[in-house]
Amino acid sequence: MKNILFILLFLSTSVSFGQGLLKGTSDVLRKIDQLNLKNQDDESLKILDKALKNPATSPDDLIYLYTYKSGILLDQDSLKLSSNLVDQIFVQAQKTTDSLSQAMALRSRAYLNSYLNLTDQVIKDSKDALKLLESRKDQNRLKYYLNYLIYATYSGWNESDKMEHYIKECEKYALAENNQNFIANVYLGYSSVFLNRYRKDKGKSDLDSNYFYLQKAYDLFEKFPEEVSSNTFVIACINMANYLLEFSEGPIADRKETAYKYLAKAEEELKHDRARFSRWINIYGIKSDFALKEGNIPLAEQYLLEAINRLDTRKDNNLLRLEYSVYKHLSEISEKKGDLNSALNYQKKSESILKQNFDQRQIASAQKLEVQYETEKKDQQLMLLGETAELRQRQNYLYGGLAVLAMLGLAFMFRSYHFKLRYSIEREKQLSKEKEDAERNAEMQVRLEKEEQARLKAEQNLLELKHSQLQKESLANSLIIDHKNDMLKQIQNKLQDGDSRDIQKLLKEETLLNADFEDIKWQIQQLHPTFFSQLIERANQKLTPLDLRYCAYIYLQMSTKQIAQVLHVEAQSVRMFKYRLKQKFGLSKESDLETFLQEVGS
Repeated sequence: MKNILFILLFLSTSVSFGQGLLKGTSDVLRKIDQLNLKNQDDESLKILDKALKNPATSPDDLIYLYTYKSGILLDQDSLKLSSNLVDQIFVQAQKTTDSLSQAMALRSRAYLNSYLNLTDQVIKDSKDALKLLESRKDQNRLKYYLNYLIYATYSGWNESDKMEHYIKECEKYALAENNQNFIANVYLGYSSVFLNRYRKDKGKSDLDSNYFYLQKAYDLFEKFPEEVSSNTFVIACINMANYLLEFSEGPIADRKETAYKYLAKAEEELKHDRARFSRWINIYGIKSDFALKEGNIPLAEQYLLEAINRLDTRKDNNLLRLEYSVYKHLSEISEKKGDLNSALNYQKKSESILKQNFDQRQIASAQKLEVQYETEKKDQQLMLLGETAELRQRQNYLYGGLAVLAMLGLAFMFRSYHFKLRYSIEREKQLSKEKEDAERNAEMQVRLEKEEQARLKAEQNLLELKHSQLQKESLANSLIIDHKNDMLKQIQNKLQDGDSRDIQKLLKEETLLNADFEDIKWQIQQLHPTFFSQLIERANQKLTPLDLRYCAYIYLQMSTKQIAQVLHVEAQSVRMFKYRLKQKFGLSKESDLETFLQEVGS
C-alpha cells in the first residue's frame, strides 16, 4: 500500500483575469475559483455553460471560459471534450492580439499536454507563455500557475534542483498575490522537494524539512479555511499521518494517536465531498499499516475491508488502481494469518481488477493517441521516436546486464558447483521472462497492425462514398444538360419561324421551371447508379434516350403535367408515351408503370 499513501499535489485551476474581459466573465471566473476550493466541479461546469451562452462574449472572454472548462473536464478524465475546447481556444486566439489571452491559450494546451505526458511540450508552452508576460507586472496569478506547471513536470522526473527552482518562483508570485491557497500549494511543493532528496540521500535534515512544510500547509488551512483548497488540506493531513507511520521514531501508540487526529481532519472534509474521493483509500491504508505495526492483523484487515465498502459506493474506473492495491494488501494479510483460501480469493480478485484496470488504461491510452494524432501529428511522431529510443536503451541495459551476469557466472562457476546450479536456474528464469516479453511485444504489434488496417479500410470506404456521389451528380447534370439542349433547340426553331411571342412564352415557362430544377436535380442524385442499366436489361425492346428521360421523370414521381412542361409537349403526348413504355417493358394494361420503375430503382 506504500505506493498509494504519499501523494503529490498536482495543479490548481486558478488563473489570472484579463483587464479587457466583461465584468460578468470576471465574476464567473472568481466564482469558479471559490467553488474549486471545495471540489465543486459539477456546479462550476453549470456556471461556465451558462456564461458561454452570453452573445456579448468576446474572443478574450471565450479563451478564459474555455480554459477553465477544459481544465475541469481534464480533471474528470473527459479527454476528448477537453481537447476539443483547446482547439476552440486556439481558434479564438487567432482573433486577438492581447498577449495575456495568448498566454492563456498556451496555458490551456500545456495543461492538456501534461495529461498526455508530453512533458517537453508542457515546458515549451509554459516558457513561451511566460515570455509573453515578461512586461506584465500585474499577472502574478498566471505566472504562478505556469511556473507550477513546470515544477510539476520536473517533479515527475524527480529532478530536485529544478523542482526547487520553480517552486521558489511560485512562492515569489504567490506572496506577491497574497493568495493563501497558492502559498499552501507552495508549502506542499517544498515538502515534495525535500522528500525527494531524502529518498535519494537519506539526509535527516531533508526529512525534517519535509514535515516542517507539511505542518505549515496544515496550519495555513486552519487559519484560512475558506481561502485554502480542501484538497490541499486533505493531502497535507494524509502526508503528515504517513510521515508518522514511516519516518517518525517515537512510540507507536503516540505516533498513531497524532496521526489519527490528522486523518480525522481529512475525513471531515471528505464526508462533505470537499476533496477527492480517492483520498479515503489513502486514509484506510495508513490506518491498516498502523494496525500491522502494532501486530493487530484482524484490525488491519478490517480497515481494508472498510476501504472496499467505501469503493463499492462509487463505481469509478479511475479508482481501479486503488482497489487493486487494497485487494493485494488483503491477500498479503490473509497469508500472514495463515488463511490461504482467503488469500487466494483476494489474489484472484486483485488480478481481475488489475485486468479491468489494464483494459481501462488501454482505452484511455487509445483516446490519448487519438487526440495526439488529430492535434499534433508531428509531435506524436517525435514522441514515438523517443519511446523507441528509450526502449532500445532499456534493451541495451538488459543485454548489458545479461552479459555481466554471464561473465560473473563463468567466473564463479569454477569455484562452486552449487553456485553454477543457482546461476543456471536464474538464467532459465531470465530467458523465460525475455520470451514472455517478446510474445507480449508481438501481440501488441499485431494489435497495432489491426488498428491500422481498420483505419485504412475506413478511408477506403470514404473514397468509395465520394466516388458514388460524383457518379450521382454526373447523372443529374447530364439530365439537366439534355433538358437545356432541348430548350435551346426549341428557341432556335422559334427564331427560324420568326414568332417572338412563342419565344417569350417558352422563356417564361423555362423561368417558372427553373425554380423547381434544383429540387429535381437533388432527387436525380438519389437514383441508384445502376438504374438505367437495369431498365435496359428488363426492357423487351430497345430504349431510346428519350425513353430513359421519361423513365427518370416518372421514377421521380413527377406528374404528367410537370413532365409535359419540362419536355414542352402536350399532356396527351406524355400519356401516349407512358403507354408505349409499358409495351416496351411487357407490362399489362392493369400494371402501374410508376410502381414498376420504383421497384427497379429500389
